[in-house]
Amino acid sequence: MKISHHLLSVTLAIGSAMVWSAPATAGDLTHFSAINQTEFLGLSKDLAAVTSTKAMTPAAPLGISGFDVSASSAMTKIQDGSAWAKVSGSSETNVMQTKLSVSKGLAGGWDVGAFMSRVPSSNVSMAGVDVKYALVEGNSILPAMALRGSYSRMGGVSDMGLSNTGLDLLISKGFVGFTPYAGVGTVYSSAKATGLNDEHFTQSKSFVGLSWNVLFANLCAEYERTGQNSTLGLKAGVRF
Repeated sequence: MKISHHLLSVTLAIGSAMVWSAPATAGDLTHFSAINQTEFLGLSKDLAAVTSTKAMTPAAPLGISGFDVSASSAMTKIQDGSAWAKVSGSSETNVMQTKLSVSKGLAGGWDVGAFMSRVPSSNVSMAGVDVKYALVEGNSILPAMALRGSYSRMGGVSDMGLSNTGLDLLISKGFVGFTPYAGVGTVYSSAKATGLNDEHFTQSKSFVGLSWNVLFANLCAEYERTGQNSTLGLKAGVRF
């Protein structure tokens, strides 16, 4: 029990550090009059890669008594740095986001989750929900497979709105505490900004990750590619 409590304390400390100690990486998004329609599309695709759901979980369901509570930090490589610089005044090409999330297992192989996130030193925030259904729950021989639907919305930017709807197919296989997983999906995004035409676009998504459980503690690392944007994330929390 002492080991369990120690691991829990360390995991939560790591998660809190990731959320509150992230470096400043972006300025406020305010100067939309400085970009044209093509640049707005590029900016919107970058923001969709940042704000779309990154659940960072394997395919196997949590089960009816299961919970996953975590803090995570992710870095996304911006593709249209010129548009970002014009709107934000920042020349940074790597955008950090920090996130708090929770997932709950339900009966029948269903999981539901929600998150709140922000980009440090900017006016960009986001929130979202996701639902996952286990097509195959997995066992000692078979891998788990699941479908996940998600929705997220950007907040904090008064002159721009952005929402993302995602659908992913996941596969994972546990090996004595370690669970590698991978998936592919699609993200449909809708963006609008003052003085510019609305943009609607779809981007492909792929990701690989590794989840590590010790008692109730959980660490996870994931690499994701949405459209042309690459994201590397690290998560720490409690999963049981």
